[in-house]
Amino acid sequence: MHTLEAKTRPSGKASVLRRQGIVPGVVYGPAIESTPIAIARRDLLVLFSKATRSSRITLKLQGDGKPQEMDVFLKVIDYDAITDEPVHVDFYHPEPKRPLKLSVPTKIAGEAKGAKSGGILNVQYRTVPVRGMPKDIPHLLTIDVSDLDVGDSIHVSDLDFGKVEPLLPPERVLVTVIAPRSMVAEAAEAAEGAEGAEEAAGEEAAAEGAKEGES
Repeated sequence: MHTLEAKTRPSGKASVLRRQGIVPGVVYGPAIESTPIAIARRDLLVLFSKATRSSRITLKLQGDGKPQEMDVFLKVIDYDAITDEPVHVDFYHPEPKRPLKLSVPTKIAGEAKGAKSGGILNVQYRTVPVRGMPKDIPHLLTIDVSDLDVGDSIHVSDLDFGKVEPLLPPERVLVTVIAPRSMVAEAAEAAEGAEGAEEAAGEEAAAEGAKEGES
């Protein structure tokens, strides 16, 4: 669980806030009114270094009234095109007792043994859509590829999604180790060579049989 402190703010004056090291944002959801907020840029950058789009964040919101705490998810982050600094951020507050659909990032763990022998690790999904209660949405899906050899794959059905439901078919491939072209070419040449040897042996046997028939 991640924690972020924010303050309510009046609409407008966003450029002034940014010059003060403050990033304007908004928090909204089906059960709350859309609320403009302000977050210290340094706090936001710390959050970005740890959280993902599927991380549940405790937003501690200070305003004119009583302080509030609510669970939120990162929804939209706007960046400056030149400095790449965050200039605005949206947070979504879901209804706690209703299922939520989110895309959970995947994290590759280990080094595939097939990659060590020349294969190429092909990650086909960097995120996996899931459906579940907000409190059960995982921060990351870790995929251990250590045992994958060339030609092996990891499917949706191979992962433990806990209490959430993956929204991809069970047979969908998430990660696989493919052979590089050089290995494919070598295998093809070897197969052609074996086939040619069989054909030559067959022709030689047929010729010997013909000689025996003539004699």
